[in-house]
Amino acid sequence: MKNIRNYGVVTGRLAKDLAVYDNRDGSRKILMLVAAQDNYTDSEGNRSCQFIPLEAFIPANQKNNGVFGYIGCGDLISCSYTVRNNTYTDKDGKTVYSNVLLIEEVALLESKAAKEARQSAKNQDAKKPSAGKRATA
Repeated sequence: MKNIRNYGVVTGRLAKDLAVYDNRDGSRKILMLVAAQDNYTDSEGNRSCQFIPLEAFIPANQKNNGVFGYIGCGDLISCSYTVRNNTYTDKDGKTVYSNVLLIEEVALLESKAAKEARQSAKNQDAKKPSAGKRATA
């Protein structure tokens, strides 16, 4: 059940591939960065975006990474999350206070065909010589 007092949703594209960290107990932590468009434009009509860092926890008894095994850089997703305190004592004995956006659910917003078409177009663009440079044979 969602806690409506501590709940958020972000929709956007993954800015980079997921980072998966294995813990000593067999669980995993997954970090991802979602680029979400702002709801306003600048004086030239361009939209900027915010880069939102999110974390997920995969328990040790889960054999695979679930939905996280199917997503990568550029994928359009929507994540619901809760804000969690991440308080710890560092090696110098100082207490460090921070917040973590902990993923509750992930929705894939692109079809497999749309994802493959986007990746194909990206690969074609990578093969084209860039402007100002001559192709060599």
